[in-house]
Amino acid sequence: MKLKKLVSLMLVGSLALGMTACGGGDSSSAPESSEESSAAPQESGEESEAGGEESDGGEDAGEESEEGGQAAVGGSKALQPFEETVTIKMGHGLDPNTTFAEGESVENSRYVQWLKEDLNIDVQYDWICASSDFGQKINLCIASNTIPDAVNVGQTQYLAMLKYDQIQPLTDVFEEYASDQLKQYVRSGGDALMDAISYNGEMYAIPAPEITAGGVNIMWIRQDWLDELELEVPRSVEEVIEVAQKFVEAKLGGDNTIGIVGPASGDQLINVGGNRWGLDPVFGAYNSYPEYWLDKGDGTVAYGSVEPQTKDALAKLAEMYAAGVIDPEVFVRNDALEPVTAGRAGIFFGPWWCGYTVDSVTLDGSQEWMAYMAPLAADGKFYSPMADPTRQYVCVRKGYEHPEAAIQIINYLIENEQSWVNEGKVADTSTSGVYPLFNVYDNADEIEYSYEWLKKFNLGEVKKEDVDTTGRKLLKGDLDAIEVLKKDPKDDFSIEYWDLENEIAASNIPRLVSIMIGERPLVEEGYEPIFNAYSGQTDTMATKWANLQKLEEETFAKIILGQAPIDEFDNFVTKWYAEGGQEILDEVTAAVNE
Repeated sequence: MKLKKLVSLMLVGSLALGMTACGGGDSSSAPESSEESSAAPQESGEESEAGGEESDGGEDAGEESEEGGQAAVGGSKALQPFEETVTIKMGHGLDPNTTFAEGESVENSRYVQWLKEDLNIDVQYDWICASSDFGQKINLCIASNTIPDAVNVGQTQYLAMLKYDQIQPLTDVFEEYASDQLKQYVRSGGDALMDAISYNGEMYAIPAPEITAGGVNIMWIRQDWLDELELEVPRSVEEVIEVAQKFVEAKLGGDNTIGIVGPASGDQLINVGGNRWGLDPVFGAYNSYPEYWLDKGDGTVAYGSVEPQTKDALAKLAEMYAAGVIDPEVFVRNDALEPVTAGRAGIFFGPWWCGYTVDSVTLDGSQEWMAYMAPLAADGKFYSPMADPTRQYVCVRKGYEHPEAAIQIINYLIENEQSWVNEGKVADTSTSGVYPLFNVYDNADEIEYSYEWLKKFNLGEVKKEDVDTTGRKLLKGDLDAIEVLKKDPKDDFSIEYWDLENEIAASNIPRLVSIMIGERPLVEEGYEPIFNAYSGQTDTMATKWANLQKLEEETFAKIILGQAPIDEFDNFVTKWYAEGGQEILDEVTAAVNE
């Protein structure tokens, strides 16, 4: 397999981390900073799902130590203790405000102790730095070829270590030592995830799969407003505009009714795999994919932001803004959520989990939001740019004699994390802050799987015992909750058919709405995925990309707000190529065709 496969056709997750291999920081390469499942919302104000997770256990579970967790017995090598102590050295990024229980530290945390007691793995640290400096420290290690035995890094650093032959293949050791649940997580990402972690037919990293559904922004709309005005669900760009205009004209949200809520800042105009408010579905309707590198299939690569389709999309967005369809305070709001929860907004774009975004108004029964694939392109399809299949890579130093130790540490976390939470054993600092090689592990297809089985169960087509919840952290709880909360008719998810008064409503309905309403269009209506051909960072990007991004954000915002004519796009394109874009395009093209 060519190296380009590592930086191309990356399907789902978050955008590239944007740092150089041997210079510049990348704080996002430090371990995850919260206990949240990757299926949970990641914004402030959103509700974490971790507290509701229920451990399904694993086939490799065996004897349980008094304080730690479970260690396998019998023939499986997953979670089987080493006969002789195995030492593994790491680096760690630590929040300077971290506090520890008496007698504990990063070097002597309860997790380090349990790993020694249960698996005979001695975790030691070559260095500990502030979490904000973790990326810079790893970059220095890469530059000096002094990386620790095992390390948890972002994509750019992973590619750098691979390029400089600093990490070892893990194919055989993964097959031999990975638990069934870890294998399930990795395999759930399909070919896209395997491409991201493979080179020349060998697996070089253990990834934390991203939730596929999280990379698709869809239209969330006030269904109660549609019903009040006796309007059909809009599908095309023009229909979305027409409906939004009617919302505003009817003042359904008062004198300051907003048709479409947009991002609070220009840098969130395109928000693939991110959170809410991005207007990328409108761009997609014009086959425009800003911020994406597009492989033309003939050896050439294009940057979506400078393609003519983007000019068409910007012209339409400027028209929408001038017509009062888009929030007049777009790009300048302190909080884009405020008009939604205040009942003044009719449409916004966001991922499946936006049932959490509208949780308060759903639970009090004051607003009814539904999700649909819209706006559609001229050919009737919904085109969605996709994010990367993983953001985090656990790699093992080339020459380290016990790569299986890193896999066992991951096995141990997956096997025991939820029971630690349930039994009150977690450290005050949270597991994510101090656990060695911490990642959030989930199935890439978690939400699609949950939707399919919840729908069947809700309609009485299967019984709970018929549903395989192995390795599915939240599904059993979802089945129990929907059994209690969903009223007849079972196939209608309007708020009047939920038991909003039930004592478990507040903790369960936001997630159930997210899955059954937010995920429904992805499964039932379908979409056309658009893949980013390159997610790395070239040499010229290191010095010129920030200025080019600023130029792009400012130009696009001015055009949309009517502060610059649409022809300013042509000037932007000329400047983009002249101020480093051409060099970067050449570098990206070479990387993709390498």
